[in-house]
Amino acid sequence: MKGRKQNVTMFREAWVWCEQEERLYAKLCKGKILHLFSGTSLLGDVRVDIDNPMATHKIDLQEGKLPFQNLEFDTVISDPPWAGPKNWKNWEILMKEITRVAKKRIIFILGNLIFLLPKPFKLEHVYVLKRISPQVKLVYVWDRKDMVLNLTIGEK
Repeated sequence: MKGRKQNVTMFREAWVWCEQEERLYAKLCKGKILHLFSGTSLLGDVRVDIDNPMATHKIDLQEGKLPFQNLEFDTVISDPPWAGPKNWKNWEILMKEITRVAKKRIIFILGNLIFLLPKPFKLEHVYVLKRISPQVKLVYVWDRKDMVLNLTIGEK
């Protein structure tokens, strides 16, 4: 694709964001960032991937649990494998965990899928990337509307 500086490979490194995409996602993020399924991207204060050397934490997200504190991150950004969520038995657990650790914003980069997040997050924006990505991507941005969480003491 014209203007694309990074290679697109299948499977091991999956899709690699071009510089324009990375800049757009960085602009959408606020404050301290948790990047799930980070791959080779350097976006995020904490980057989680199963086995990529660029990740700061190597975690199998199919388990659904995140080892972080409640409301620890201002933004959680996620670019999961597009076929993954349909096949993962713990996807709902991971979605609850993402809402638990996100203080202000959650961003998902997906193909033709959409997931509804539980309250207090509200879908604010949907961006359609057609020209800066080798395929159409939908970027969903949810913002927290109620900063009060009812958490049990000692819950992680």
